[in-house]
Amino acid sequence: MANQNIEEIDLRKIVRIVLEHWWWFVIGVVLFVGLGLLRYFRTAATWTTDASVVLRLQEMTGNKLDPMAFLGITSKAETDDEVAVMSSRGLMAQSLDALDLWETSFVKSGLQWREEYRTHAFSIEPVELKKKAKLAPFEVTIRPKRSGYRVKVKMGLWHRSSTRVKTLDEPIETAVGTIRIHPNRPLSTDTVYRAQRVIRELKVAEYRHRLNVTMLKKDSKIIKMTLSSSLPERDKALLYKLIELYNMNAIVDKNMIASNTATFINERMTAIESELLDAEQTVANYKRDNNLSDVETQARLLLEAGSAEQNAIAEVQTQLSLVDYIDGFLRDEAKRDNLIPSNIGITDAGLETSMSEYNAILLQRMRIQRTATEANPVLEQMDMQLASMRQNIIATVGSVRASLKIQLENLQARDEQFNKRIKGAPEQEREYVRVVRDQKIKEQLYLFLYEKREENALMLAATSMPAKIMDAPQRDVESRHPKIRNILVMSIFFGLAIPAGLLYLLVLFNNKIDDVKEYERRLKAPVLGQLVENSRNAHIAIHEGESTVSAELFRLIRTNLRYMLPQEVKTPVILVTSCINGEGKSYVSSNTALSLAILGKKVVLVGLDIRKPMLTTYFNLKTKGHLTDYLAEQEVTIDDIIVPSGEHRNLDLIPCGAIPPNPAELLQTKRLDELFEELRKRYEYIIVDTAPLALVSDTYQLDRVSDMTIFVSRYKYTPAEMIDYINQIIDQKRMHNIAGVLNAVKGTRAGYGYGYGGQQ
Repeated sequence: MANQNIEEIDLRKIVRIVLEHWWWFVIGVVLFVGLGLLRYFRTAATWTTDASVVLRLQEMTGNKLDPMAFLGITSKAETDDEVAVMSSRGLMAQSLDALDLWETSFVKSGLQWREEYRTHAFSIEPVELKKKAKLAPFEVTIRPKRSGYRVKVKMGLWHRSSTRVKTLDEPIETAVGTIRIHPNRPLSTDTVYRAQRVIRELKVAEYRHRLNVTMLKKDSKIIKMTLSSSLPERDKALLYKLIELYNMNAIVDKNMIASNTATFINERMTAIESELLDAEQTVANYKRDNNLSDVETQARLLLEAGSAEQNAIAEVQTQLSLVDYIDGFLRDEAKRDNLIPSNIGITDAGLETSMSEYNAILLQRMRIQRTATEANPVLEQMDMQLASMRQNIIATVGSVRASLKIQLENLQARDEQFNKRIKGAPEQEREYVRVVRDQKIKEQLYLFLYEKREENALMLAATSMPAKIMDAPQRDVESRHPKIRNILVMSIFFGLAIPAGLLYLLVLFNNKIDDVKEYERRLKAPVLGQLVENSRNAHIAIHEGESTVSAELFRLIRTNLRYMLPQEVKTPVILVTSCINGEGKSYVSSNTALSLAILGKKVVLVGLDIRKPMLTTYFNLKTKGHLTDYLAEQEVTIDDIIVPSGEHRNLDLIPCGAIPPNPAELLQTKRLDELFEELRKRYEYIIVDTAPLALVSDTYQLDRVSDMTIFVSRYKYTPAEMIDYINQIIDQKRMHNIAGVLNAVKGTRAGYGYGYGGQQ
């Protein structure tokens, strides 16, 4: 329950602080709403243009198998690489070149600078720029006048110039150097124009910053591209161009394998074509020289009988030829970074798969290399993988060659039976069969390569785009920024949050007593009451027959005081003190004494704040008093030190007098005890204005003669830790019968509902 009460009190305190400073929040909201509206009308509206494409990675690699799976690289990694390629510097620079988007031009329209697209008002030609201007962006503003032009140039914060020229035909000297301005259309005198010159690297970086390329979802091959600016038409054209150039580059990469294969096939066909012509010419010459006719039929029958073995031998020899070429290609250091010719008819599935996987990784490396440096760890890892795969392919080629040679030997052994039959034929027939067989082998190899060349040409001519547009670039009509609703919401939020933050800091660093309830809760003594702030700055706040708020509150303290005093004490001595100077103890003691006097009680007010007496000032007394003289000299009597207050007949004063050098010693004398014994006989109440306890120990000396001590604290003046100091005095019982009064409370915070109550 205690924690619950504390939380309720804290919430009430927060509400109170907010209500007290409500005008902070009004000013904050008005200020930030004004700033928000100013930003809204000064900022050109921006829109988001987006597009979605589907990646067909298998077509990009030319292999239906996943070429990266055996390395543990998933399709997500491939898609991530393509995302990096689509947002690369090289691709963005190509697109900006294709659309000529290197210059930026603006026209002043009301409070806004409206960006232009394709219709630039003027262009900037650098004639002789300063060294710094060659490496930094700058802007040129032109304000046409009736008799010329005002040309302003700005580069950064410090390089600025303003020049008035009659014509734009001549070079202009500016803060960035000499420039020439070329108007692209007539410039209106009631319009201001601006153009920005940005170096290519910064322009590419600017567009890449605005471009966002992401996967639609995890492990997806759908990529979403977005651009945001005030020109949706330009963003739409740029997205189209990025996709177009991405597809072109990907097709070029894919066709590199086909191009290498075509080169290899053409080289081999040229050599075999020559050999085939020689073989055909040999057959023709042999027939002409030997005048053969019937032997041809017999030879054909013999060739058909051994065609199976001959075809197999021709096929194996073809495979050996291809394997030898691949082996030579792989061992050629000059071709280390080239793609291996594939789809050339190698029948060994393992070797063909290994070459396809090698080419896929090499293509992937080429694509990543466009956007990364050679020191990139991904490239270094791929180089190691490629080197390892290259050695494995060379070893595989050796195994395939050995296997083909064994097959060839077996086929040649079976072919011996056919050769024996040929030996039984006449000499002319046998020789004719040999030359025809050579011709058939060359012809079969030539036809095989011709077929492969046509297949490769078809693949090379294929124009399937690797990135298929799923959603064409289009402006998102809901993406307008800034939105007036969001501006107002954010302005109101900051208009409330900033004052709240300032109030929080104010409360955080404020160590003063600023909460009446908290003061009453923390103080381990009864609270006699509160006193409102003395707006009239009058020392005497209560007069007979007067009903002001201050008078009523002092009457309330007077009533509560009677319940706090011991019943057996007929003439109580009440000490009024505080912790530090300025809390109003003299004000409280004076008006409390006057309140008792008005009630008809005989009261004396004793000024024992010897170090800083204030009673003579409060009551406008001409004499400073003789109390210190009484304490120091036996000749001075009590009647010599008592003076009328001048405010009421029932109130007398004993002013302090001259400030002695030894105030602490004076308060320890027997004369002080004798004084209070005599005063108890003459008066009904004795009010003592004493020194602050936290500064000097004088008041502690007076506890021996007092019946009650009133601690005065001041609202928003007394440090909150002084409450702990008073509680420490109570706990240590250094003074007895303590009560509290909170002075100078704001009028709205004070009230009458504070009774005498018990200790908390």
